[in-house]
Amino acid sequence: MSKRAIKQGKWQRIFDFDFGNRDFFTIATDRYKIVMSGGSVSVSDSRTGEQLFQKGGFHYLYTGDVSPDENVLAALENGKHFYIFSLQNFGAPRRVTLPRGYESIDGYPSFSADGDELMVPASIYRAGEYHYFLCKYDTAAYHLLSMEEIGDDEFPFWPV
Repeated sequence: MSKRAIKQGKWQRIFDFDFGNRDFFTIATDRYKIVMSGGSVSVSDSRTGEQLFQKGGFHYLYTGDVSPDENVLAALENGKHFYIFSLQNFGAPRRVTLPRGYESIDGYPSFSADGDELMVPASIYRAGEYHYFLCKYDTAAYHLLSMEEIGDDEFPFWPV
């Protein structure tokens, strides 16, 4: 399969659907190249290629976005959590759980243009069908601000 790009957002975000390639999802910013393989995330200096950070042990960690100021990586797993990584000190990531009963499958998160909010797609199966939502989190504390039900045509699915 080929590579597919997410058109929205400030940074270049690329899916590589060649399953022989371990770099499933790449984010390219002015300062960083970030690669997610499902089980790990790796951050390198975009100019020198030097690896700055790598962390493994994740399950289905496939997509993410970087804040407009390049200080934060939000990484979304296929499941019930997303992770917040500091790109300033590369400390331990913060795990945030989606609202009870909701999960994110084959979607991707996005920061607002000002970086004050993070939009995280979620869904729930009830009454014989999937219902899709966009969860809005504040980026000061990553508390849920709102959940808006959206149509499946508005859900930020992977670009296949």
